[in-house]
Amino acid sequence: MKQSIWVLTAAPFAFATSTFVHAGLLEPMAGELGVSLAAAGQLQTAFAAASAIGGPVLAGLTAGLDRKRLLIGLLLVLAVTNALAALASGFGPLVAARLAGGGLGALILPVASMLAVSGVRPEQRPAAITLAFLIGVPLGSLVGAEFGWRAAFGFAGAVAVAAAVGVALLADGGVGGAAAPKGAFRAALTEPGWRLMSLTLLSFTAIFAAIAYVGPIVTRLTGATGGAVGGFQALIGVGSLVGLVLGARLATRPLAAVTAGLFVVIALAQALLGLGVALRPGPTAGLLITVVGIAVGAAALFALMPIVQSRLAATAGSAATVAFALNGSMVFAGQALGAALGGWVIALGGGLAGAGLAGAAVAVAGVTAALSLRPGARVA
Repeated sequence: MKQSIWVLTAAPFAFATSTFVHAGLLEPMAGELGVSLAAAGQLQTAFAAASAIGGPVLAGLTAGLDRKRLLIGLLLVLAVTNALAALASGFGPLVAARLAGGGLGALILPVASMLAVSGVRPEQRPAAITLAFLIGVPLGSLVGAEFGWRAAFGFAGAVAVAAAVGVALLADGGVGGAAAPKGAFRAALTEPGWRLMSLTLLSFTAIFAAIAYVGPIVTRLTGATGGAVGGFQALIGVGSLVGLVLGARLATRPLAAVTAGLFVVIALAQALLGLGVALRPGPTAGLLITVVGIAVGAAALFALMPIVQSRLAATAGSAATVAFALNGSMVFAGQALGAALGGWVIALGGGLAGAGLAGAAVAVAGVTAALSLRPGARVA
């Protein structure tokens, strides 16, 4: 059990840290690289979009390989791409490094999940992302504030190396992969699979329209800069811990009502951030808006994740593994679409306030999608 939890935590922790380590450093990065804030935000789009595509493709290409060796290799590749990001000579090479890191590292979570088979349910897997937001991402922002944004990518690379060493020492070898059963993809996407996955896509799109620009938003609302932004990023981790507990408690409630309610909360949280930036309240009100907007939005998002995972596990049957992989791609696709949407709104003149309001609009669409689920259906 301890080994399973460790393997399942360390490797995804490294990947999640690499995914978000730059989020609090967008403004200094944009200034040094000579690009706009909206353009710098597309680094998240590049990484997440590559992950959404690369995960399923690599899963097919690496079926049958030893999972331990594959996971070590993936973590070392992630370390190299972070090093390339740290050494990038300009924005183009940096985008290329992020594309490579996202596309090649996307298998880390599913491979770790296969190694950690004992005693860990699929709906518990978001816990590693929670730890990354609580520890890894804030530390990366602190390192970046003290030593420059390039050092933040160096830190993320070091975390990946440490995780690779840990997996090499503690994980069992000899665990092979298996190809998906015939017809699994079609089965995973039948009712209610595709509707459940659409909830994942819409929820992450809604949140990341603003959270992809969390550093500048925090600065506008509170005046915090540099390493202090990392403390506010930790609110995502705090909110996600609350959300995971809440999601477990809501598991016996009617599915449509519960998921629609969570989307309403996401919409309100995103609207609060957007309106807060637009109205520029005083320091105390700005601090309160930041804490509530970030933490409550994260709690609703992470409450939704185990509910969707549990329902997929209950309905997908033998195609459950494929359903989890496809739902994971929706997580990355939502991150990419959210960051792209926020950047598009910012570039059009809507600013950071518009990014938050755009996220709220997507969440309203999520309410409609949730209500389309079979009325009265239970989560599990």
